[in-house]
Amino acid sequence: MKAFRVALIIACTSFFVGCPARSIHPLFTDADAVFNSSLIGSWKSEGETYTFEKLKEKNYKLVIRSNSSNDSSLYVVLCGKIGSWWFLDSYPLTGSGEHHFLPVHMITKMTLIRDTLRLASLEADWLSKMIAEKKIHIQHVKRNDEIILTASTQELQNFITTIGGNEQAFPNPADFIRVK
Repeated sequence: MKAFRVALIIACTSFFVGCPARSIHPLFTDADAVFNSSLIGSWKSEGETYTFEKLKEKNYKLVIRSNSSNDSSLYVVLCGKIGSWWFLDSYPLTGSGEHHFLPVHMITKMTLIRDTLRLASLEADWLSKMIAEKKIHIQHVKRNDEIILTASTQELQNFITTIGGNEQAFPNPADFIRVK
């Protein structure tokens, strides 16, 4: 339980500035995923260091470490392109003792230019507001004040096609510099 809380706190305060929208289904299937070797290695921001390692043929293990403490969390990440934008789909890499947790997916827009990795997650507050105002329509459930997307992978991809360029949907990008 402690590992889950640490991962959630790190996720909501670092990798995903604000609090990210979550999805039951992935943004990419293994067939959709693209392995981008340029992601491999460590990337540092003011607060965290991200280390991407190859996990399988088309996915990565992401280790997020706090630069000020020993806190870390692990994710499985898939990379892919929708329209003209690159995205990461990530979900917690859980141990065998956490079999009762449902790993949810987070959608992050990615820009990679030389030694700078820019990440911006799909913002939960924006998503909730747009759904409440009936400006967007996507399958979801509401749990307390939280929206959890339940749309299929194909529906998520179609949705991202329409909002991929919206800076309000993916606000506050964080820049990470490659560690050499």
